[in-house]
Amino acid sequence: MPRQTARRIWLSARIAKQAAADDELSETTCVDPKFRREIDRIDAKAEEESNYQKYAAKRQLDEARSARATAQARLDAAAPKDKRKARIARNDADGAVRRAERAARKAGL
Repeated sequence: MPRQTARRIWLSARIAKQAAADDELSETTCVDPKFRREIDRIDAKAEEESNYQKYAAKRQLDEARSARATAQARLDAAAPKDKRKARIARNDADGAVRRAERAARKAGL
């Protein structure tokens, strides 16, 4: 991602430099279209990566919530001697849900 950002900045600078060389009265432009195409390609790849991260974060959150519900059900159904282990498992599942929620917020969900 940092490499793509640096490349995009470099391309934008090249386009600005070429645009500055344009003649206002001319209908043709000095800006090389390959620079614009490359910026479009970088933007499309970034959008695709963002969508994948959102999908992965949502899936992880759904799995964590399901695991927490299972752990809560086991705690509710546990015999008195097994309550401690079930509570620890539920607390671990709660932590996983909090981490997944944080990742989902970071991904933009």
